[in-house]
Amino acid sequence: MSVNPVLALVSHADTLATAFQDAYQRTIPAISSLEVLSPEDPRAESCMQVLREGLEAMEAQTTQMIDMLYQVDVYLAPSTVQNAAGFNPQEALSHVSELFHAELLAKREALADYTCEEISLSQFADQWRTLDSVQRGRQQEMDDLADLLARFG
Repeated sequence: MSVNPVLALVSHADTLATAFQDAYQRTIPAISSLEVLSPEDPRAESCMQVLREGLEAMEAQTTQMIDMLYQVDVYLAPSTVQNAAGFNPQEALSHVSELFHAELLAKREALADYTCEEISLSQFADQWRTLDSVQRGRQQEMDDLADLLARFG
């Protein structure tokens, strides 16, 4: 039995979301280290590099999510699965992409503000440690995914 292509895309979006969160989690120890190191300590730069690399990884995941919006168009001919059982895959993938893109931008902005000394280290650490956009949307996405899987059974 073949896998529904839209289900495969949604599953891939979930995999990318997990990879984004994994990349983010790998940056948390660097934040903790920055909080205890003096800015002049040479190890602080290696912590900043971990953050930059984390942002690059998060950007790669987000870019792939956004690219998936173009892939889903192929499967949305009116006679196939568009709005199947009340579910619009393109809308769902767009929503997922927007959540993670918003989080990526928030992290970039926090790093830039800290680097330019516009915010303190504690403000930066607080902003970095939260995934507000993702956390707000994640539960809804999981509920939607469960509904989709139940419909396509």
